[in-house]
Formats: sequence, structure tokens, C-alpha cells
Amino acid sequence: MRVPLFIEFSGRNVLVVGGGGVGTRRAIKFLLAGANVRVLSLEFSNELLRYAEQGKVVLIRSDANDEELLRRNIEWADLVVIATNDPVINGKVRELARNMRKFFNDATNAEETEVVVPFESEINGIRIAVTTEGLSGIVARRTLDKIINILREDEELMNMARVWYAVKSKLKEVVSDVRTRLSLYMELDSDERFNELARKGLIDEALSYVMSKVSSRN
Repeated sequence: MRVPLFIEFSGRNVLVVGGGGVGTRRAIKFLLAGANVRVLSLEFSNELLRYAEQGKVVLIRSDANDEELLRRNIEWADLVVIATNDPVINGKVRELARNMRKFFNDATNAEETEVVVPFESEINGIRIAVTTEGLSGIVARRTLDKIINILREDEELMNMARVWYAVKSKLKEVVSDVRTRLSLYMELDSDERFNELARKGLIDEALSYVMSKVSSRN
């Protein structure tokens, strides 16, 4: 049973085994998330070569059958991404990663992978991640598109997202106690006046209303 999580990768180490199309997409994804990325392969895409020239990724041109080299780089990594078209190498990387207690994403085998990299998108601070865990990437993408389109058409919900973001940001500035903030969130959730302002997207009015509630508690 895989647990869905959003994980901060800034400053984390990611090893990608395979420098083709899939490896390139995974490498760039984690680079954009702020990770330190190494790619181990005999060949690299032009895109990876450009990133390497800019000093953004480390390319290790070597055979992944070199077990000692592979072991050293897996030891360095927080996450190992498997992205070659050689099932023997992929199996070797999986085995080493498991034995060394490293999380791994096998982009070539949805059943064997420990970490799933979903299709994802964002709208007004709401992040959506979808996976079919190998059933069909096409279905996952279409599902994600449908969810985003539904959210985009829900004007009231999008207004509420913007208002809640502003309110939570303000409350974190003025209310230091976490339990008090959580109590306020629960109170606002059932407050019809606040919800009316939120549905209409009236950020300034909603903030004034919330601050009046904070003042009345003091």
C-alpha cells in the first residue's frame, strides 16, 4: 500500500540511472524542485548536456553494470530513479537500492517501484496529483485535465481558495499559538458570514471580518 505524500526535495540528492527521454524528464523534474541531481548513463540527451554545461546537473558517463560505481552513487542518493531500457540493469539497481534502504522510483516498472511520480498540476494553490499506478499514463493525464477543468469552472471554490490563502497568511502573522489558529479555522469553516465573503472572493472584507474575531478573543 503506497502512501501519497508531497515531499520537499530542495537540497536532497537524486540519482537518475539512464540518460534518455524518461531519465531526462525525471532529472529536470527534480532539478526544478531544487534537488542535487546526478545522471549515470553511457549516453545523454542534448537537454541533459545543456544542463550539465550550465552546471545544473552532474553527468556520470559510465556503464551502470559497474556495481562498485553504482553502489557509491546509490549510497550518495536520497532517491534513486531507474530509467534505462535494459531490464537487467534496472533489476540490479532495484536490488541494490532495496538492500541499501534507499527509496527508488522505477519509471520502467509500476509494480516494482517504491515511489510513484504522479502527473500533477496546480490551480490557485490547489495541487492535484494523479496516478493509476501503471494502469495507463494516458488515463492519468486525462483524469488530471478533467479535475483541473472542473475546478477552473467552479468560481466560488476558486474564490474561497484565494480568500483562505490570504486569511491563513494573515493569521500566521498575528496569532502565534497553533491551537488558537486551528480553533479559528474550524470556527470560520462554519461561519456563514465568512463563507459568503469567501465565495464572493472579497479578500479585504474577509480579512477585516476575521481580524474582528481575533480582536474579540483578546
